[in-house]
Amino acid sequence: MPDQASAPPSDAILTVPNLLTFFRLGLIPVFLYAAIGARNMGWAVVIAALGFVTDLVDGKIARRYGQVSKLGIALDPLSDRLGLASGAAVLIVKHLSPLWVVLVVVARDAVLVLVGAPVLKARRLPIPPVTKVGKYGSFAVSVMFGLFLASGIHNISHPTHSIRLAAWVFVVISLPLYYASGAGYVRAALASLKEQNDAERGNPDG
Repeated sequence: MPDQASAPPSDAILTVPNLLTFFRLGLIPVFLYAAIGARNMGWAVVIAALGFVTDLVDGKIARRYGQVSKLGIALDPLSDRLGLASGAAVLIVKHLSPLWVVLVVVARDAVLVLVGAPVLKARRLPIPPVTKVGKYGSFAVSVMFGLFLASGIHNISHPTHSIRLAAWVFVVISLPLYYASGAGYVRAALASLKEQNDAERGNPDG
């Protein structure tokens, strides 16, 4: 079936990608309960992995089968941020990774969400689209968080030191990518602001 990614976003709500996103959002409290309430890190990692897989496939389904929707465009990044925030909370509470690693990830998102998004909304400008660097960065951060979480599994025999070493490899890979993508979004937003200001002054060429 041909790729229908070029189709304009629809107003549909109950699409397969959106249902997957709703499902992923529903997994967040279950993940938190498994990791913190039930103290079963094994199940928590399984739940996190399931959410990770749905995040990988929902966008592909949306683009492949022409199911890109306005709700999905807004909801998918929100789900990603909430998922990362829940993972960060567990890592901090369970002391599974250095605090600074979590704070570096959270700080980047906090600046974009709490500062950038309100400015764009106030100026009625679109949120910059997700870039390939952004996708790679989010993927690497998710893997890094997952590896740190997996290092906390104590009820099965597994090479904890090897898992933590792999997590540190992804720290080195993910953080530069994550911040590079954040810088790209800031540049795109500033370019949109400049275009808007130039248009308002009647001088689109700057």
